[in-house]
Parts: sequence; C-alpha cells; structure tokens
Amino acid sequence: MRVAKVIIEAPVTSFRYPHFLIGRQISFDMPPPSTIYGHLASAIGELIPPDSFRFGYHFEFQSKASDLEHQHVISPGGSRQNYSHEGQKLPVSVEATVQPHLRDFLFKPRLTLYIEPPALAAAFRSPVFCVVLGRSQDLAQIVSVEEIELEPAEGAYLEHTLLPFALRPSVAVGVTVLMPRYIGPPPERNVVFERFISLRERVYAGAVERSESLNTRRLLIRNGVQNSWLVDRSTSPDRGVHRAVMFHRCATS
Repeated sequence: MRVAKVIIEAPVTSFRYPHFLIGRQISFDMPPPSTIYGHLASAIGELIPPDSFRFGYHFEFQSKASDLEHQHVISPGGSRQNYSHEGQKLPVSVEATVQPHLRDFLFKPRLTLYIEPPALAAAFRSPVFCVVLGRSQDLAQIVSVEEIELEPAEGAYLEHTLLPFALRPSVAVGVTVLMPRYIGPPPERNVVFERFISLRERVYAGAVERSESLNTRRLLIRNGVQNSWLVDRSTSPDRGVHRAVMFHRCATS
C-alpha cells in the first residue's frame, strides 16, 4: 500500500480529556482520531469527508508534566452596582472569576503520521493554516513529507500507537480509552466517541524470531490465526520484523 508519511514535532502539546471542564486538565497520551482529522483539515484548508482517508500513526514524547493555568469562568451579572467613568452607578452585565488549575502537557512530542491516499501528502508540503499539534497554541513543525510503500509481512511489532478496541481480547497491555473519533462541523459540532487501545509498550504479532522467549504479555495473539501486517521497512528491525501500521477511519459509518 502506498501512503503519505509525515513527521511532525513540537515543543509541547496537550490532548485534553473532553469530559473534564473544571479542575485538573488531564491529557491523553496520544492524539484522538478527531485531532488527526482536524490536523489534516488544517493543512488542506477545508473540511473533507471523514470517509475519504485512512490514517495510522506512531506517537512518542520525552516526558509528561503539568503547568499552572487560569480559567476565566464567565457568568451573568447580578444586581451589584459598579461606577462608570462618569460617576454613575450601572449594573454589571457579566462577572468573571479566575480559577487556577493544573494542565498536563507532553514534552517534545513526535508524530509519524501515515495517510492513505498518498496524494494528501501535497497538503503537508504547503499547509494552508499554521501547523499545530493539539491546542491552537501548540505550534509544531513538519519535519519531513514523503510517499512510501507499506509492505505486507507475516510478522511485525506495534508500539506507541492507537489500536482498535476489537483487539482488546488479543493484547494484554495498553490502556482502554474513550476518545472523540469525529467532531462534526459547526454550529452543532456533534461528537462521536469510540473506545480504543492506547498502546505504548512494544508487542509482537505473527511470525517473529525467538518468540518462545517472550512473555505472553508481549504477544498479540489472535486465536492462533495467521495475519498479514502492513509494515514500514524503514523502521528499526527487532526479532526479524519491522513496525506495523494500524489504520483507522474517522467516518461514522
């Protein structure tokens, strides 16, 4: 399969859990599919049909930390009076309170993004809008853009990536997360959530060398069925295999 391979780096980024509004703002360890969709739309300059592309990625960061930020909580004004510049007492229309809170961020993230069809590589060579990774203030840079061929293989390893929840019975490691898969256009901005597996630890699948020496937690087992994996052969080999790419869609059907 021929795909576009885009490498993106940033000083910091954050992928906020959408259900946490007040208090500590925790971050996903990996970008949700909706973030990838927005990232692609930003490069193209417009929203594209969510079923018109597939993506897979490898995402790493050096460390995680927290920073102190302020939330400005706005509410309708009450009966309290304020003085205007003319010395007249006027009602307050809105009131705001400042609440300090901690926000998690990921330090020095690096995203290797695989996109099919490969023609979308052109958008990243000349992006329409500023390149960001995460929030609008998380400025990033595109390190490289190329078209490569992913090759089928009987064995592979997977790490630092997002897996479909359907693989939960097959892999013993990784964290089950509920992520926004797709966020519709305004004004409704309807959100579709889906479960995924956030996998950071390396696991092996299929025919790998010296598999008998591996802990079963390091193996992706699919009921003994032999599977073919799409691998990027430019990645470092391990036990005779290369890193696989697991593809996803943002489409809701």
